[in-house]
Parts: sequence; structure tokens; C-alpha cells
Amino acid sequence: MRMLWHSYKVREKSDQELLSMVLRTQFSRVADKSVHEIVQAGKAELGLTDIAYARLMAGIELGKRVAEPKANYNTKITSPQLAAEFCQVHFARLIAEGLQEEFHVVTLNTKHRMIDSHLITVGTLDASLVHAREVFRPAIRDSSSAILLVHNHPSGDPTPSREDQTVTEHLTKVGTMVGITVLDHVVVAREGCVSIREYG
Repeated sequence: MRMLWHSYKVREKSDQELLSMVLRTQFSRVADKSVHEIVQAGKAELGLTDIAYARLMAGIELGKRVAEPKANYNTKITSPQLAAEFCQVHFARLIAEGLQEEFHVVTLNTKHRMIDSHLITVGTLDASLVHAREVFRPAIRDSSSAILLVHNHPSGDPTPSREDQTVTEHLTKVGTMVGITVLDHVVVAREGCVSIREYG
């Protein structure tokens, strides 16, 4: 048992040895590349079978999830600045890797601490696509007192558009009617995070 454990001390293994363990075999094209190059390369370039490539991508995705920065669930969001700081951490991966706009809702308890985070829609933010029922369904299910709206700008520029502001105004009114406060709407992007409450 001790020898078996020793053989799986992965921290001591090279990148190529780890890749061989994940792929369960050795591929010369993979062995010649750095981990960064492998992540950027496609299946054909790596010379992998469909199964091997899927296994590799699964391993990379798991690694990203483990390394992904986690927001402090005890963070009390009481100002636009704290909302932006929270989103900078909690949505770090979306900021860095998001290729399409994603609209998320963070549900909050009575002390404005995070309960959960929910993806609502993917695609260009449009008032006709962000349905209030889809936004408030998880908020009601989580018994939240307030929500934080969040979406990304893949362009890197966090400046809120007129459409962003329209969506915020509409959902704020709906929130008032159902008794759930829309605390803020934060636009996240590589160049920063902007609170629409503060911006507007």
C-alpha cells in the first residue's frame, strides 16, 4: 500500500508524466508541448483520439474548477464598492474566459450575504431576453431578501450600456412588486467591474 501511495505522489511528477496519467498513454505531440500550449491547441494538432481529447479536456476543466477563486460567502454586500469587489472575485473566471455575455443572479439573505449564484441566460443582454420570471424564480426558491444582478462584457469594457440600465430599471420595479430588493447590477469585464447603481 505504501508503494502504491508513493507512485501517485502527483506533486512530484512532471507535466508530461501527469498528462500521461490523465490520458493513460503517451502521445509524442503532447509530450513536446507545454501545458499552456496544450490548453490552447485543438484535438487534431495534439494527435489525440476523441476519447483521449475528452479525457484531457475534463482533466483541465477539473483543474480550473479547483483553482478557481472562491468568493467569501460571509461577505456582506452593503455598498456598490463591495458589490463590485465581490463580483471581481466570485466571477473571476467569467471575466477572464467569458466569450459570450452571461446574465447571473446572486441571491442574498436578510443580511445581504450570498446564498447562491444562478446563471439565467447566455447571449447578448436584451430586455426581451431577460425575463423577470426567470430572474426571480431562483430568488423565491432561495427565500432571498435581495438579489445582485451580474453580467459580463466580453469586449473587456465594463461601461454599462443603455440596455443594461433599462434591464436594471425593469427588474428593480418587478422586485419591488414581489418584495425582493434588487440591490445592484454589476457589469464585470477585464478592465474592471462597474456598479450600475453607482454609474447611473
